[in-house]
Amino acid sequence: MALFDKLKKKKNDAVKEEKPAAAPAAKEAPAGPSIKNVKVPTSTPAAAEKAAPAPAKQPAKKAAPRAAAVKPAAKPATTKTPTKPAAKPATAKAPAKPIAKPAGVTAAPASAPRPFFVTTEEDIRLAFDQAIEEAEQEVLRSTFKAVGKYEFDLEVDGFHFYLIANNGQMLFDSPSFTTLIGAINGMKTFKKAVAEGKFEVKVDKYGRYRFILARKYYGENYTTKEQCQKCVESVKNFASNSKVLRYNPTKEAIAAFEAAKNSKRTPDDIDWKAVEKAEATAQKMGKFEIYREDDKHYCFYLLANNGQILYSSRYYASEKACREGITSFKRAAYVGNFFVDRDKFGNYRYVLKNIGSAAAFIGESYDNKPQCEKIIESVKNFIVTASIELETQNA
Repeated sequence: MALFDKLKKKKNDAVKEEKPAAAPAAKEAPAGPSIKNVKVPTSTPAAAEKAAPAPAKQPAKKAAPRAAAVKPAAKPATTKTPTKPAAKPATAKAPAKPIAKPAGVTAAPASAPRPFFVTTEEDIRLAFDQAIEEAEQEVLRSTFKAVGKYEFDLEVDGFHFYLIANNGQMLFDSPSFTTLIGAINGMKTFKKAVAEGKFEVKVDKYGRYRFILARKYYGENYTTKEQCQKCVESVKNFASNSKVLRYNPTKEAIAAFEAAKNSKRTPDDIDWKAVEKAEATAQKMGKFEIYREDDKHYCFYLLANNGQILYSSRYYASEKACREGITSFKRAAYVGNFFVDRDKFGNYRYVLKNIGSAAAFIGESYDNKPQCEKIIESVKNFIVTASIELETQNA
């Protein structure tokens, strides 16, 4: 037993000696909680005391100022310091954005395109400059010796351009245009159509000849086919071999044009039921005669009782279209926007403004104004009494 007790005691002493060796390991274990305390806010004094040993990091923070203190000379050399003030003006420009918005709003009306019919004197000057220059270049390139001219004029129905030969003969009188620039552009379109050469010579029921260009430009009436064909050749020669003359409308021409425009009546001014009743009860006098020249061309004439031509229409592609043209002519005549117009050579003709923006109806030419005015009264009378007849035989 004594030996056994000695051995047991010796073993216990050995265990006791080993425990102090394990104690340091147990003391190192609290290092784990200290890591957790870094992640969690230090709400306890113990955590604050454990966080206090971090002064080792403070030297690093102090070192940064020391390093910065070494760099004062480098700061002026670096471009970073100037860039910061440069950035301030950039930020100062930022308010320009709100300023730009009102500026854009006020600038919008100025930059917005004007309506096509609104032109300025500068627009007209530039348009004429270009047209005159182009015409001069065409004259230089032309092999035709004689040189004609394009003239412009403002009539009661609008602006016209005229192609005039070197001997003073008027070769073509254009349709009307709302603006002078429109007439200039119309002249250019006419010249292109002549260059393409799509002319037709037509004779009406009464033996009058006239040319039609590109199915839209109508020449004057001639008594013989030879005269009409000669005019066609002159148009071909002079269309691209004529000078363009600058034009400024007179105060009188502008006043007459404005008076005609402002005095226009509208379909609302007419009692159409009364018109219908008058046509139904009127004794038939005069006639609208539909004439078929061939399978592709129809036209109509308004004739008085004595056979006098009060109006001769342009060509239509079908009988139906021709009848619709008669209806349009009658409605325009009832509204009654007639004006006496005078061409460049002193001939008088009536202009019947159509309803809306449709092309006007142009009457025959007369030597004097009273004769033209008498024809207008005849037109107003016979549209009520005239019958509509179809003539199918060629002249």
